[in-house]
Amino acid sequence: MTNAKRTAANQRNALRSSGPRTDEGKRRSAMNAMRHGLTTSIETSLWVPHLQSLQALLESDGLNPPEARELALCILNYERNVQSHRKLHHAIRHLRRAANQLIRQCKSLTI
Repeated sequence: MTNAKRTAANQRNALRSSGPRTDEGKRRSAMNAMRHGLTTSIETSLWVPHLQSLQALLESDGLNPPEARELALCILNYERNVQSHRKLHHAIRHLRRAANQLIRQCKSLTI
């Protein structure tokens, strides 16, 4: 449980850390969630053509339209997340290789 002194300190700190103040900072901050695209809806993303095709395929398998749409959304969200993690893993692997190469070069210079 927080006491009154701690609550007052938290409120004072909150006033000092109010986020970006300049227009440029606010613009950059507003784009944070858009950087990877995982927070955008499938219906407004580049995945929308796949949504329509997948929904039609699921409907042809006997699902009613609302169920088919919901399942298609789930499938595409899963695929989008997997793809994003693959890209991140790939980038990390390249960074590790580059770091190891730099370490080897630095060690060879000091010997």
